[in-house]
Amino acid sequence: MTKLQRDIFLDEINSQLEKDKDIFVMSADFGAASLDITRDKFKENFIHCGISEQAMFDIGTGLALEGKKVIAYAMGPFISLRAIEQIKCGPAMMNLPMTILSVGIGLGYADAGPTHYATEDYACLRAIGGTSIFTASDNKIVKQIAEKVLNHQKVNYVRLDRHPTNDLNELSNNYDFEDGFRIFGSYSENKMAIISHGRILHNCIKSVKELSNEVFLIDLFRSKPISKKFSDILKNVKSILVVDEQTQYGNLTSAVQSELSKNQIFPKIKNLSLPDEYIFKNGGRDFLLSLHKLDEDNILNSCKELL
Repeated sequence: MTKLQRDIFLDEINSQLEKDKDIFVMSADFGAASLDITRDKFKENFIHCGISEQAMFDIGTGLALEGKKVIAYAMGPFISLRAIEQIKCGPAMMNLPMTILSVGIGLGYADAGPTHYATEDYACLRAIGGTSIFTASDNKIVKQIAEKVLNHQKVNYVRLDRHPTNDLNELSNNYDFEDGFRIFGSYSENKMAIISHGRILHNCIKSVKELSNEVFLIDLFRSKPISKKFSDILKNVKSILVVDEQTQYGNLTSAVQSELSKNQIFPKIKNLSLPDEYIFKNGGRDFLLSLHKLDEDNILNSCKELL
């Protein structure tokens, strides 16, 4: 059985805890198999804060000020928007090393309703000064983020999916993690680029396979900051399709357009994302994505329209 992204991440943190007792893991009323290991094996390095995300960040800020490496862990919608002022005024404003582990991004908690959807978290955390943002599309990327993130002396917002994700290793070319992205398919500046990240990236794979001579896919797993190399490979493409499981304002398309325009690159860009409204319908995540044209076939059709 494929491991959940959160367990992959926490397994790596548990491994690092074996030799680094300056790591502290904090949780806000949230359970996971690997978190149970942390709680049982590293009692002095685990703090359960209950349903109190704001207080968790205040405690974490104090630990970070004492030189500790802090990981704050909870459900995506609650650890982001509910505690955003504490994130801003604590670790972000003080430029402290803290990793925010946000689980269940996008519509991951379907059918719990809009209170449990993390569909604006990207825009909100991207707006906080000095943050780095990572969004994992498979377990390989999750593990690499976990290996690297504690060495980043700033606020890291790590976005993980709630459900298992298929391994994409066989589709990707060689890449440098520090570049913040990897390419699926054969790159050519004469092709159309699809840009995505996270679980929704999997819905783009069909387009790359069926349109392999005309399309390549970029997994932008670190979308803040975006590397200069990302802009360089896109400077001559004719069109870009950005696919994101977020609402349309301040989402991944906004980040891509901002970065490209900063480098005087102005290709045709189409945005595929959730609408500027709250989603109350039920039927499961796949149904909701299909309803809003974010399923495999609609993404493929959008590619064909852009070509």
